Amino acid sequence: MICSCCGYEINGKMYPVENGEKFVCEKCWNDPNLFFPEKIQQDERLRLLSKLASSSINQRSSILVKVIKLVQKDIEMYVGKMKVSDILDLYELDKFKEEELEGYQREQYEERTNELVEYLSNCPLAVMPALLVSLRKTEFKQQDGDFGILKIPRKKGSIWIIDGQHRVGGFGKIREKFVFSKSLNPSLFSDLMDYELPIVFIDSIVATGKIGSKLEQNKNGFTPEDIERTIFFIVNKTQKGISPSLKDALLYRIKASGIQGLSIIEKESWRIIGAEISIALNRERSSPLEGKINVSGKRDTGKPIQLNSFVSSLQPLLSDKNFVKLSNDDKLRFLENYWKALKKLFPEAFDKKTEREYMILKALGVYSLHWFAKDIFQLCLKQGLDFRREEILTDMLLPLRSFDWNSKTSPLSALGGMKGASKAHDLLLDTFDQKILLKNDRQTLKDYVQKEN
Repeated sequence: MICSCCGYEINGKMYPVENGEKFVCEKCWNDPNLFFPEKIQQDERLRLLSKLASSSINQRSSILVKVIKLVQKDIEMYVGKMKVSDILDLYELDKFKEEELEGYQREQYEERTNELVEYLSNCPLAVMPALLVSLRKTEFKQQDGDFGILKIPRKKGSIWIIDGQHRVGGFGKIREKFVFSKSLNPSLFSDLMDYELPIVFIDSIVATGKIGSKLEQNKNGFTPEDIERTIFFIVNKTQKGISPSLKDALLYRIKASGIQGLSIIEKESWRIIGAEISIALNRERSSPLEGKINVSGKRDTGKPIQLNSFVSSLQPLLSDKNFVKLSNDDKLRFLENYWKALKKLFPEAFDKKTEREYMILKALGVYSLHWFAKDIFQLCLKQGLDFRREEILTDMLLPLRSFDWNSKTSPLSALGGMKGASKAHDLLLDTFDQKILLKNDRQTLKDYVQKEN
């Protein structure tokens, strides 16, 4: 028998092609540069890859999911289950975008995803909790009481993951591993793609209409993203997986959306004001801190200041009885011009090429300078000076030019923690030589440090 591909005589095993009318030799059959449709029927991996390809092409149909409907405070939700293969075809993540303050999902950490891949592949008891997802376009058909069918369009973005992105990401890694390498057993892959995950669905479009109509204040219009962001925050606010900086940014956006009833908004209202000021300082082109505050908490951004640290360091100032009375705009103007004055006195500390050589934009420097900002603000009030004017603040801060801010030689470089920040503040006061006027602040900050520790 002659091989219909290479033309040589077939001495070993032969493989039928073209409905059995022709045959190819084993060498041609196994040649990775050649493809025969018959391989798909005989090779389990190729059969599964073909199925995946067909699924990605077929975007016209819908997925029908049997669910139980429930209502919580007039918000419609559904509980059901879906196969992983369907979830991977439909889901999207609304990742947090620092520049626009849109989205809400945190950075996906590779190590956590890899741990899930290992768990799902090797653990015989690979049990997963429910996903929490948002539906921005769906249709519920009631069948019997609270039982019914969700009709979900089969296309990307039909469901948005609110809680469970690393779980879904783990399955996504498994699919990538199977598609791009031969290291995963086809039978195991098939089992994992058929894995059923429990899901809680929230109809965010309906929820947006119901909640938005009740809000007294919302400047930008209430959206499904506001619903998702708030739920994400509530579910994740105590989790280590979400960075403290992202929590501050989300809390600010939730407050801005007009949603009420979250106790944390009332308890930490000063943090929301602090986050609003910090984000403005990071975004405004006129600000000396433009692009220097890491709002999302994402790793390796090259930005020297974490939003969470910047906000936390403002607490003594934002709790000052006189500063509290100011409008948010005046609070921002004071801090912006305070930092402008510092930049004028120490330009190298704000230059991207040399900022690492100075302590000013490090956490300890920010804490001590913000505590010192309260002193300067109070001194302005006592002396009848306009605390919003950059030139006045620059003149007041001139004594700090003698302070050593170099990261290698500064007395601050050996300090750390809240007690270190308190000591750093004392060193600034010593340089400023205004301890008599500001002695009451030492006790206030001492109480604050003890509370934090």
